[in-house]
Amino acid sequence: MVRIKNRYILVQIRCNNRSDSEPVSIQSSAIYRYLAEQVERYYGEFGSASLLFLRVIYFNAKTHLCIIQTMHGPHRYITSILPLLTLAGSEPARYRTLYVGATLQQCHKFIVKYQQRYINKNIGDYRGQVQKQKMIEDVTKIRQF
Repeated sequence: MVRIKNRYILVQIRCNNRSDSEPVSIQSSAIYRYLAEQVERYYGEFGSASLLFLRVIYFNAKTHLCIIQTMHGPHRYITSILPLLTLAGSEPARYRTLYVGATLQQCHKFIVKYQQRYINKNIGDYRGQVQKQKMIEDVTKIRQF
């Protein structure tokens, strides 16, 4: 029996018209559709058919992090076109691949480290304990995968 291997791609989506600390509201389905269209554009029907198991399983609007799940092998199509993508929803954006992992648990560990660095970097911009606590809650909010 053969098991299906997955890859989890952690991507940072930065909108060009917004500051880094400003939250972005993008639907996971919009990211999925855009990725599928671009893979078909660059790799044709073969690339599109190989991404039948493509899913966007997580997006954090505050830290701009997104986790994309796909099968091992065709994940190379996604990672190769990410630097070429220019839209997020209807806004101009740029995509940065931060991590490619074999398990969701490893991606989660990377996200925790990344969020801790993000909090340490940006905590000085907030005045008052309530604002700091609200920012920490927004950044560390991860729903169950």
